[in-house]
Amino acid sequence: MTDTLVYVHQHAADQLRSLARPDAIVDFINQLQSRPGTVGDHRQPDPRGRMVEVKILGRHAVIFFSDPFAGMIKILDICHIETP
Repeated sequence: MTDTLVYVHQHAADQLRSLARPDAIVDFINQLQSRPGTVGDHRQPDPRGRMVEVKILGRHAVIFFSDPFAGMIKILDICHIETP
């Protein structure tokens, strides 16, 4: 079994580089590569019908979707989140 390509959009890559401790997010991206069926903590279809996933990792959310026709997973954004 080969690993799935994980494409990280430029904005998400910039966010990842700016983090002091990116380890949990990098580990999750590696998990997506080796286990492409991984789902997020929340999912919702976008206007095109793609199922967009949100994975919460500490104080960050990774927003991604699987593109089975291209054989890849696309990381759209990495956001800092606050809890009330």
